[in-house]
Amino acid sequence: MPDKRPFTWILAALLLFNAVGVVLILVELNDTDEKVAISAIVVPPAENETLDIIQIEPEIIRENSPQSDMETEQAVTESPIQHDSYPNIKPTETVIARVNGADIGQSLLDSYLNQLASAEQRAQWDTLGDVPQKLVMQGINDAALDNLLVQLALQIQLDQDPTTAANIEHSKRNILKNAFLERLAPGLVNDEAIINQYASLSASLKGKQEYRAKHILLANEKEARIVDKAIKEKKKTFDELAKLFSLDDATSYRGGDLGYVLDGQLNAEFETAIKPLKIGQISKPFETELGWHIAVVDDRRKARPMSLEQATPIIRRKLEQQAIQQYLADLLDSAEIEVLVNFEPGE
Repeated sequence: MPDKRPFTWILAALLLFNAVGVVLILVELNDTDEKVAISAIVVPPAENETLDIIQIEPEIIRENSPQSDMETEQAVTESPIQHDSYPNIKPTETVIARVNGADIGQSLLDSYLNQLASAEQRAQWDTLGDVPQKLVMQGINDAALDNLLVQLALQIQLDQDPTTAANIEHSKRNILKNAFLERLAPGLVNDEAIINQYASLSASLKGKQEYRAKHILLANEKEARIVDKAIKEKKKTFDELAKLFSLDDATSYRGGDLGYVLDGQLNAEFETAIKPLKIGQISKPFETELGWHIAVVDDRRKARPMSLEQATPIIRRKLEQQAIQQYLADLLDSAEIEVLVNFEPGE
């Protein structure tokens, strides 16, 4: 009889092999006579556990979150860290492939490629010809599979199911709403407003200090001690260990680099621990509410703003979001809203 073991068994085995591999690397860093079992370090942090101190991309504002003056000032300071950028591929209706008679246009393919490639890769693509052929074929296959499933769903008239139809309508409303706001936003902000905001933010940086630090985030003290020992014995560099073991996904791939940040920008416990460090001095393992860290300060200097050219897209985005919020508030205020249901007291 054919083997009908669930696919999940195979997946579990692969995950187990991966976990064992990482544990073996950590044990190798430790003395051969020190037998340790480290499991937490191979478990990626949940989205809600992402460190506040490493959210230091050069963006002025995060969507739907209020910004402090300090965060705004941080956004216009110089930073060597490149933030994520959208691909330069221009959506067109050029047909790239056809699946059972259904076209896959380049604009649809682009959306799949955006999911398959990193921001750094996408930033280097000007045309579809710049995309590696293997990646293009993977995108085509993903789009083709989705097309096949949609065709099967339509064959059994799932689009007429009340729940499915309601979900489709909800998605359509969201797409239309976002498309309208995206078209509206540029007209709400002019160049003069951007220049004035830049001047204000630049002036607010006068007399302030900033520093550039790197860190390795670990799950517990035992893991931190092992990595600290590997650093002292020069088994691997700080950057290599950050890439291997740091739980901070936002900075681990670049050696734990936080970029230049203003004093007071990061977690207070973290800043207290690194404040006494000399340039290039690596800290002892220390704990904050966010986990265990090993950190190094690479530079300290007076805060300086990035150029107007660099700051313009960041400031524009912030001002556009503020203008949209005001537009929505005004739109709601001007609408005639009738409540047709009588609510009982206390409801």
